[in-house]
Amino acid sequence: MADYDRRNGGGRGGYNNRKRRYRDDDDYDRRPQRRRYEDPAHIKVRKLLLGIAESPVNKTEDEISSIAKIVVDGYGDEQLRTTFVELTVQLVVEQPLKIPFVAAIVLILNPQKPELAEEVLTEAGRLIRDYLEAGQWREVKLVLRFLGCLQGLLEGDGVFTILEELFSRAADLQTASSEDSLGLELVKIILMTIPYILASSATGFEEHASALLEKTDIIASTPHPLVTLVDPYPGWGDEEVKEPQSAIGLLQKQLQAESTSGWYLRCLPRPWKLGADADDTKESAAAVKHTLPLVSVPSPVSPGPRPRLPEIYFSVYADQDFETVPSVEDVASSILRDSLVDTINVLDFNRNATAKFLIELDCYFAPNLFVKRATPFDRLKDVAADSTTWKPEDVAVDAVFSQLLQLPNPEHKLVYYHSVLIEACKIAPAAIAPSLGRAIRYLYRNLDAMDGDLVHKFMDWFSHHLSNFGFTWKWTEWYVFKTVLLKQADPEAGWTTLT
Repeated sequence: MADYDRRNGGGRGGYNNRKRRYRDDDDYDRRPQRRRYEDPAHIKVRKLLLGIAESPVNKTEDEISSIAKIVVDGYGDEQLRTTFVELTVQLVVEQPLKIPFVAAIVLILNPQKPELAEEVLTEAGRLIRDYLEAGQWREVKLVLRFLGCLQGLLEGDGVFTILEELFSRAADLQTASSEDSLGLELVKIILMTIPYILASSATGFEEHASALLEKTDIIASTPHPLVTLVDPYPGWGDEEVKEPQSAIGLLQKQLQAESTSGWYLRCLPRPWKLGADADDTKESAAAVKHTLPLVSVPSPVSPGPRPRLPEIYFSVYADQDFETVPSVEDVASSILRDSLVDTINVLDFNRNATAKFLIELDCYFAPNLFVKRATPFDRLKDVAADSTTWKPEDVAVDAVFSQLLQLPNPEHKLVYYHSVLIEACKIAPAAIAPSLGRAIRYLYRNLDAMDGDLVHKFMDWFSHHLSNFGFTWKWTEWYVFKTVLLKQADPEAGWTTLT
């Protein structure tokens, strides 16, 4: 027995201890540990800037403060400064929805590094001069919007000096020809910049805005003789069913209403206010002011690469039981539409990115402005009386249709707008599909008054869209219309047959 115990390690468990020793060694990873890698400051700033305000989970004020802190702490890094300045102005013209948030970063870092804010302003001034010379008016509008958000950093009248000069050029164009549309574009730029100035950290410019509105009223409120060429509802030989609504005329009335109500502008975000305490506010107010870069509007102004016609405000969500998009009396309808249309037309090279921005548009405007995404239409009756019933997906779809059904032609090929709606449906089917269904029914009901070219565009889009989703549609609800109205050569029945 003793020999047996010794061969098997005895009572000391020698063999078992040996196995346990090797087993314990296996618990430790003998592989060499990978060295922890941290992105350089300029790469980190680039990533944060490109993703600013995109996540509904992250606090936007924390993102803004984080970017500003990295840039201020690493100011001595020339590559970091160059990346920040160049990417800031690039975002302004390529991702218009982020303009207020990018401007908030400059506002926050200005008290500590005013020379960096000066570099940003200088680069923005250089860009706007180039765009004015080339007649790239959308880019002029976006850079002016950025400068308007930075009005609190500027000395004197700031951006209003450029707006006054733009109005002078617009008045000259309208005096030369009543059919001129470029002057309307200049007035639109003026009117679209004013809300961002008054929603900025600057104060005391309400009188400047009211005085400018009195001047623009002469041009904006005058009916344009070419408006019949772009009317989406001319009727079929009968009386006109819907009165065309001039986009610039609506914007003029909306801003005049805002001026009488104290410039509330509830749809615009104020990211420079988020998370700021009293000390921060005092520090910003006492920060260094900058002179607006020298910008001169050429005379005569360049018409740009595309011919221009009057712009009509077109919506596929009129006459609903609930207001799922802002009404035409609310300035939010023009501000939201303008930002989304610019985003759609600027990002034509990437339909996936465009669809993503449209779905997440509620991240880029004032908090709680919209109901939650994918809220069913019949649940809107449960929304509190002091809240809006605006659905973000309806606002997005409305903006795409405003381009898809534009006369005579939109900026890009029709298939691009088709693909944006297709991608949006694939990304968020629960939200987009019901909104598209209501838009389709609205257009179908109004086929008898719609312009013939738009009827064909609608038919082409509808066929293309359904072909990507197995031709799924509630065809039975149209079958009755088709069988009854086809004998009367009704446009609705004929459209259904062709589709």
